[in-house]
This record gives sequence, C-alpha cells and structure tokens, in this order.
Amino acid sequence: MSKMHHECGIVAFLSKNNKNIIPKTISNLLKLQHRGQDSAGICYIKDDNIKLKKNTGLIKDVLNDVKDKSSIALAHTRYATFGDITAQNAQPVVFNDVALAHNGTIFEIEKYKNILIKEGYNFDGTSDSEVLLKWLFYKIKKDPDNWTPKEIKEALNDIKDGAWAIILFFKNRLIALKDDFSYRPLVFIETDDLYCLASENIISKAKRKIELKGNSIIEINKSGYKITDFGDNDNKRQSRCPFEVVYFAKHNVFNFDIKKSRMILGDILASYDKKENLKADYIVPILNSGLYGAKGYSKKAKIKLKKLIKLKNPKRTFIENNNSRREAVEEKYVIKNVKGKNIILVDDSIVRGTTSKKLVEMLKKEGAKKIHLRLTSPMIINSCFWGVDIPDKNDLLAYNLKSCDNIKKALNVDSVKFIGFSDFFKYFNNSKWCNKCFKELKKNIATKAQA
Repeated sequence: MSKMHHECGIVAFLSKNNKNIIPKTISNLLKLQHRGQDSAGICYIKDDNIKLKKNTGLIKDVLNDVKDKSSIALAHTRYATFGDITAQNAQPVVFNDVALAHNGTIFEIEKYKNILIKEGYNFDGTSDSEVLLKWLFYKIKKDPDNWTPKEIKEALNDIKDGAWAIILFFKNRLIALKDDFSYRPLVFIETDDLYCLASENIISKAKRKIELKGNSIIEINKSGYKITDFGDNDNKRQSRCPFEVVYFAKHNVFNFDIKKSRMILGDILASYDKKENLKADYIVPILNSGLYGAKGYSKKAKIKLKKLIKLKNPKRTFIENNNSRREAVEEKYVIKNVKGKNIILVDDSIVRGTTSKKLVEMLKKEGAKKIHLRLTSPMIINSCFWGVDIPDKNDLLAYNLKSCDNIKKALNVDSVKFIGFSDFFKYFNNSKWCNKCFKELKKNIATKAQA
C-alpha cells in the first residue's frame, strides 16, 4: 500500500419526467472511478423488475453494453475492503426487489451474518453489503415497498461500529443514509429534471445540493424528496474523514472546495519554510495527489511550480508485493530536467513510503542537487478502518520511524516537513473531523525535520 485507498463510489439517479437515466448514471459513475477499480455494477427497472449488471473490472468494461432504458438507476464502483474480488461481491446487491449500494466498512460483520444464517438466510458472496441488505429484511418483517425511513434507521442502529453511506433502491424510490458519525460523504443533488445521490459533488449545475448528515435519512420519489432527522446532527458524534478533502475526492465533498482546501494547506506549509528562508529552484508536485498543495505552496513561496514527475503508464502500484511495488514505481514514472536543481517535492501524505523513497532515488539518479519533501497532512501513525483503508499500522513509515529526522534519513532527502496537527485541524474548524490516524501526535508542535 504505497498510498491510502478509497472505499467505493456510489451514484443513483431518478428522473422527474420519466426519461431514460441509464447513460447519465454510467457517465457519472465514471467520475467516481478513482474511488474503486476492483468491480462495477448497475441496477435499474425493466419490465417492472430490477435488472442487475455487475462484474469485476473497470466501469467502461463492465457496463459498456448496457443498452436498456429506465428512469431510475443505482450504480457502484468497488474497492474491496471486505470480501474477495469476485462478481458475487460486486455491487449493487439485490434481494427480494430491493437493491443496496454501500460505501464503507462494517466491523464484526461475521457476527451479524451468523445471526442471519441461523435464521435461514443464504449468501451468494462474502461482502458486508449483502449482510446489510439481508439484515434489513430480518429486522423489518414486511413488504419492502412499505418500509419507512424510521424502520430502516432503527434496523441499522444494531450495526454499532463501522463507517458507511448507503443507497437503497426500490422500484419507484430511493432511500439514502449514513452512519451517525458521518465518516463518508454522500450528497443529494437536484436539477430541473432529476434527482441524484452520489459519493461526491459530481454535477456542477444544480438548483439544490445538500450534503447528508449522519443520523438523517433522505427518501426520494418522482413527487419530491424528504429528509428525516433522527436527533441532533450537529453533535460531537460527527467525525468526517479529512482525507476525503485532502486526497480521496476529485469533486467537492462535505461542502468543502477540495482544490481550494489543498492549496490552503500548501500555503500553510510554505509559511513554515518562509520563516526559515528555504531556497529552491522548483516546487514539484507528486502527480495529482500533490498538485494543488504544490500550487498553494508555490504561490506563497513565490517559487515556480514544474511538473517534473510524469506518469508513464497507469498501472496501479498498491496491488503488488513490496519488492514488485518498488519495481512498479520505476516503471510508472519518468523524471526529466532536474539536473543540478534544488527542488521541493509536495504530496498529500506518506503511508508506507515505498513510492517516496523510489522517487527520491530516481530524482537523484537524474542529478537533482537537493530534495526537500513537504506533506499537506500530519504524520499518519495509526491504523484506520473508518474512513481510510490502512489495515496494519506496522506498515506505516511514520509509525515505524517515530520521528521526522528518522524519516528524512530513511528517504535520503535533505529535509522533511509535515503540516502541524494544530494547523491542519484549525483549517478544518477543529471539530467534527476524525483524527484517529494522527491521534498520538502532540497537538502544539509543527512536525518537521530540517538538515
């Protein structure tokens, strides 16, 4: 795992005027492909029945032959956090005229699955999403056409631990909700002719956009929509994942402008170095993950930004083992025009450090004089199963090396700086954000190591 991973991407559309919504659903799911590349699927209504198409692979390969027409559709792209990568585990999952698409991870899912097995339920796959859907049927013992938001909420109150955003698909309506802590984003969008639910704000022009809060449910049909709140949505339980803003999302989430946010975090980093009068020839982003942080840094420091690290091929490095991962990094990037230059590398974070270490080796091989590494998040030193897929903290560079000085030496760079914990969460208004992966950091110091 050279970078953190997304969970999944979900999107649903319902036409107000009975027009075919399937092409729009697929094209907008493609905007969420970055959230998962293991499998994809779509369901819709045909001849008054739910029709499902799903398989392992990329969206364009799995859904390219869907030619049917429907005024309501639900689609999903998966990064597997639980269950094998199989067609059976692809989403949406369908059971008894209800479909479910899920973004997140549920703890102790086997506990709930075992209860259902004892009650006579069978399972086609091993995903937690199938368990969630059948749990609803187990708890709400009536025709799903008559399920109410309150009954759905009460049924899922049994699922105490985990992070999830869920869209339920019925023949003529959609229902969506999130866990009480609101770890994962989910936005409701209304235009003149349709309603949309999505993991990110994927439609630019709309008459209404509402980021759903934890502990609330939205129900949508052709006549309109209704949001039902269950308790105080602004209480201390809200715990959104900041990495949605810093790294994961390609479109705005949690009512944050992600490009502007990343630039501001880069500006904060540059302010540290401005006090110490750090000199460099170029600010260099590590591809798109560091691009807007680098832009913010460049603007503040008044140092030219240059994209000197280019992508050679789209092969993903995180699916490899440790040795082949290092080889894949070398195959993936090409570096030019750094000979004799002092550069400041900017990225959003360091997880394992494999990519960073190899990039530094490649930069030095090409003749870079000095390399300073800057990160727009604090050190990641703990595992997380709520908002970020980091299953084992022993894989984390910062956890193993303990200090920025050790990280500097391990990566063979001239200096390393992370944004300070306090500055980072001050930008996010301090409350209602998760900090579990940073929680051992001291809050009153900037994390940095300087040669």
